[in-house]
Amino acid sequence: MFFQIIETSSAGNCAFLRYGQSKILIDAGVGIRKVEAYLNPLGLTPADIDAIFITHEHIDHCRALKSFGRLGTRVFANRLTCESITSSMPEAKSLKWSLFEDGSQFEFGGMSVSSFPTPHDSSDSVGYCFEGGGRRLVWMTDLGKVTFLAKDFAAKAQILVLESNYCPRMLENSSRPYSLKSRIKGSHGHLSNTDAINLLKTVDPAKVEKIYLAHISRECNSVEHIAELLEGIGEIRPKIEIVSPFSLPSSPCADSRLDF
Repeated sequence: MFFQIIETSSAGNCAFLRYGQSKILIDAGVGIRKVEAYLNPLGLTPADIDAIFITHEHIDHCRALKSFGRLGTRVFANRLTCESITSSMPEAKSLKWSLFEDGSQFEFGGMSVSSFPTPHDSSDSVGYCFEGGGRRLVWMTDLGKVTFLAKDFAAKAQILVLESNYCPRMLENSSRPYSLKSRIKGSHGHLSNTDAINLLKTVDPAKVEKIYLAHISRECNSVEHIAELLEGIGEIRPKIEIVSPFSLPSSPCADSRLDF
């Protein structure tokens, strides 16, 4: 299993996962040129992507679907997310949509894939768990609160991608309108740094291999501030990478037994 985040921020979210010969994207919220620039050193093009797994319809998670529509790429999403995207993005109608029910488990590319609902102000947002070769990758961003289900999936993960979107103080001091501030910190908004760290404290350091703190706000958070908050969190700290919201890919997470 090879995994790397291409970009994650309030501006765009996209990650690459390869398992065996299967090549997928988790969300496609960046421009197609950024996807091309990432794939090119790997000897790949967007046409080589076997499937895209979409969490929800907000543009920072599905922007590139317009371009992938010309390729007829297979896209996994639930029904409401598909309907929301295709109604606002006609080009996406030509994609090969594979719809699933929230909470369902299915096979793709030699992996077991599970979806789980996440509380967010979208049609029907989900997180994902990809399992293969005895390892689980769990992706959960865009959730206003940590649910029991989210906590359960986090506890099972060897690789965890977790939102740490905003600093409450920086959000309150920002120039954003009151309505947007209320949306972000609401129960169907985003996780604060404190929310994310409280969840991390429940994760067993002996079981998890890598944690990526993701979907960090460029305006209402900072890598440096999160790093300060993580001081004293204990033995899990060396396994945590705070992914910059300024377009640099994360460090890759690879298993040499399955790497390409």
